[in-house]
Amino acid sequence: MCALLCASRAGAEAEAESDAPERSTGELAWTIAAYLPNRLFDLCDVVRLRVRVGSGFAVGARVTRYVPLFAGDYQALWLGLPGPRGRARLPLPVGTEGQSGFDAGLAQLGSASNAPEYGAGEVGAGAMLYLVGIDVGVDVWELVDFAAGVATLDLAHDDF
Repeated sequence: MCALLCASRAGAEAEAESDAPERSTGELAWTIAAYLPNRLFDLCDVVRLRVRVGSGFAVGARVTRYVPLFAGDYQALWLGLPGPRGRARLPLPVGTEGQSGFDAGLAQLGSASNAPEYGAGEVGAGAMLYLVGIDVGVDVWELVDFAAGVATLDLAHDDF
């Protein structure tokens, strides 16, 4: 009986060992295949530079995601570098956004229709003057994520 248990255990260990390299090989292959796109996307995450076309008047600034200042109302189509993705998704160079009301830190009055998603460490400003506008920002946390990504570490959890 003991010999039978030992034999079955040895067979299970051999089967587990044969499965492990396949998983590791697949993960390694994916890491290699996605390395350059992930680094490019991480580099794009560092800077936000959007040109807006739409309607409205607004002005805003931010020192991290947690200290925003915003007043105004606008709806716009934007084109340019989108800024931090926040999760694994393609950084499309075009989109729509809108925001209405007043933000000052934790005090928020108004609504946001597809409002910009600012990064945790992003510093920047934006304005919308009737038909045209701009939104610029730099995220230092995404710069750290890019540097760590060179060693395949994904601190922002936004790699594919």
